[in-house]
Amino acid sequence: MFGERWDRIVAERGAQVALYLPDGSVTTFRQLDTEARAARPVGDHVLAQGDAPTILRALLAGFLHDVPVQLVEKDRQRRVPAVPPPAGTALIKQTVGGSGLRRCQFFTLDQIAADVDRLHAALDLGARGVGVAAISCAHSFGLTMTVLQTLLNGVPACFAPQPFAQPLMEVLKPHPRVFLPGVPALWKAWLMGEVNCRNVSLAIAAGSPLTLELERLAMTQMGLKIHNLYGTSECGAVSWDATEVLREDARDLGTLLPGVAVQTDAAGRLQVRSSSVGLGYDETLPQECYGDGVFTTSDEITLQGDHLLFQRSLGDGVNVAGRKLSPAEICKKIQRAAGLDAVKIYGRASRDPERCQDIVAELEVPQTAISAAFKTQACSLLAPWEVPRRWIGATYSA
Repeated sequence: MFGERWDRIVAERGAQVALYLPDGSVTTFRQLDTEARAARPVGDHVLAQGDAPTILRALLAGFLHDVPVQLVEKDRQRRVPAVPPPAGTALIKQTVGGSGLRRCQFFTLDQIAADVDRLHAALDLGARGVGVAAISCAHSFGLTMTVLQTLLNGVPACFAPQPFAQPLMEVLKPHPRVFLPGVPALWKAWLMGEVNCRNVSLAIAAGSPLTLELERLAMTQMGLKIHNLYGTSECGAVSWDATEVLREDARDLGTLLPGVAVQTDAAGRLQVRSSSVGLGYDETLPQECYGDGVFTTSDEITLQGDHLLFQRSLGDGVNVAGRKLSPAEICKKIQRAAGLDAVKIYGRASRDPERCQDIVAELEVPQTAISAAFKTQACSLLAPWEVPRRWIGATYSA
């Protein structure tokens, strides 16, 4: 299926630019095709880890040679799936998600294409210009909105190596029209950095709640409507705000995308049925529902017809500026670095709404012992975004 689609894209657009790079160089669809066919994978999988161009090439090589591709973030090591990938697996994601556990998720090419094509049609991406890869393509949102649109629908992509205001402006300049996906925290930084969005034909936010204040700021400052998009890595995009007016309710996740059906379970969690739901996890928790076209999320959602209102997340994952983190992973790293046994990690609402949550660490040591030197030692194994913002020590009574 992929080979036929890709051959058609190369036949129709072979000489056209598929990928724009920050140094001004470009790669055509035919050049990508030649490179991928020569790069015959060795082993039972292709590792897609790095920046957007690297991930795009790894995906193309794996898909063309019928070898599963495993996505891994730059700062992570590959998790070897706990079980062999199911028959038909084309893509393996390695994510935390709402559950708070880092696991592998398996997808067929048909499931991947269903999500990509659903977004392509609903958001009219074929008429939006160049897709800007300013967020990680190892995350589902960045993946489906940029490099997979290039490989499955022939939409050109441009790579922004740094998601900061000035580098982004340089990337945007040469293009008459672009569509720009970003998490709310990045949209806030871009607006504060006064990025010129005159050529942005579509602004999309996902990964964490989009506040009314940020949406209003974009409209006031730039006349730009940021469209809220909701989905999960397990099932792809679910709903989006297709309107051109400001929302009146911060819980508003827009309306269902075509081909997606939902209901809520007894706990109010959203259950999604669609052709883009994956095959399942490599390790499944008791009473989880994932597979056979159905996925039950960790989010409590209120349904009003085909309209979705977000209430809260019921999972253990911590959402820091759109990046889903595992409390268990952070806990183990602090325990190892500080030589502690009793450590509890969880998320709490941040004072900065675009940050979403802050990480809290509860320790069985006196509060007075949690000095700057102690924190430096305890955080020595953590990535910068895993560092707790609040430290709570034990209180002892006589």
